[in-house]
Amino acid sequence: MEEKKHILFEVHEKIGIATFNRPEKGNAFDWTTIKEMEEILYRVEHDEGIRGMILTAKGNEYFCVGADINLMKSIEGKEYAEFLLAGLRMNEKLQRSRKPTIAAINGWAVGAGGEIAMSCDLRIASTNAKIGVPELKIGLIPGWGGIFRLTRLVGQTKALEMVLTASNIPAKEAKEIGLINKVVEPEKLINEAKAMMGKILQNAPIAISLAKYIIRSEAEIPFYIGENYEAMVSILTFLTRDGKEGMEAFFEKREPSWAGT
Repeated sequence: MEEKKHILFEVHEKIGIATFNRPEKGNAFDWTTIKEMEEILYRVEHDEGIRGMILTAKGNEYFCVGADINLMKSIEGKEYAEFLLAGLRMNEKLQRSRKPTIAAINGWAVGAGGEIAMSCDLRIASTNAKIGVPELKIGLIPGWGGIFRLTRLVGQTKALEMVLTASNIPAKEAKEIGLINKVVEPEKLINEAKAMMGKILQNAPIAISLAKYIIRSEAEIPFYIGENYEAMVSILTFLTRDGKEGMEAFFEKREPSWAGT
């Protein structure tokens, strides 16, 4: 296991597991945490021995409670703007990663914690987890893309309710509105996340990445352009080595051996 100051990182069966490691601080984000997260994202993106990433935290109480309150109390407007934009860029890199990501939410995921969880492709939560972007309680609004991501995940009506009331909702309710994919008991959380990632990684790496790009771009382009884009990408996958391998393996009734090309 590679240990950094605020985040632990290990690779298990081609899955990178990043674990927030400041439970005494609620795994809050400061400049060091952003820097370490950026380094991990770079490694995951460029290391072909890593095919996906799970983001979680130590303990059973906090996933991440947002920005470090000591930092927030000590900075002025210029540094706040720099910190906010650094976190925004970090979440964009996480969302746009060509490799699949899962947030394994082990407790409170609020403020920036909720925003980074929403930047992952999928979210599995323990039964004791809560998620939200309650910044209005302190006179601010979310700044790491939380309002936009929340609205696209759950729709305007529920997003308006959650943001304007500054509510943090329990995992069960989050699943009911489509914010969480699955809710499990705390002791099963990491194994469930690994199992889901393992199921994803049974598929061809290029196809996973391209499918992600199509789904992520759906809200940004007109339907008629999107469906043609999807068709062109499907042709590309057909022409790959993995496309041929996948069909051969299907007809030969064996597991495919992906080359990533």
